[in-house]
Amino acid sequence: MKLITTIVFGLIFFIGNTTAQYTYKWDTKFFSFTSPFELTRMNPNATDEFNLQNDEYTIEVSSFGLGYYNTYYGNQRISEVAKAVAIDQSFYDITDGDSLPLIESGYYVLAKTPGMEDSQYAYVIVVIGFSEKRKIYFEARIYCYNNKYKKGIEIAKSFSFAK
Repeated sequence: MKLITTIVFGLIFFIGNTTAQYTYKWDTKFFSFTSPFELTRMNPNATDEFNLQNDEYTIEVSSFGLGYYNTYYGNQRISEVAKAVAIDQSFYDITDGDSLPLIESGYYVLAKTPGMEDSQYAYVIVVIGFSEKRKIYFEARIYCYNNKYKKGIEIAKSFSFAK
């Protein structure tokens, strides 16, 4: 009986740890996302950047006023803007992504980063979006150094602004 109890509690602990979600909030921009793994905040005093990382992923989020968005991308569809941002940042093999489920005006694309050698690259998810209510436009890059981009897409789809 003791062995069965130990196994049951062990399974509960294992399942709880494998489905853990970490929430990261950028309070001054009313922005947040969840991650299936723990990340460390880089440069916590930055006001217009929200950067986190671990050994396999880096998430960089930059915010701008809506004037920036209107000046450079105002008459384009949100999906075209995401592609343009990826091209501007020298990413290649850009493929269509999808709308963001929690941000009405948000979209992501999947791309690759240039590496040190021709055969080296990392997947990067380029995410853009804006909030009319908050008057904020953001651009984000989720670098997947282990090339497991599905977790990066999971993070992108969790991006949200506080109501």
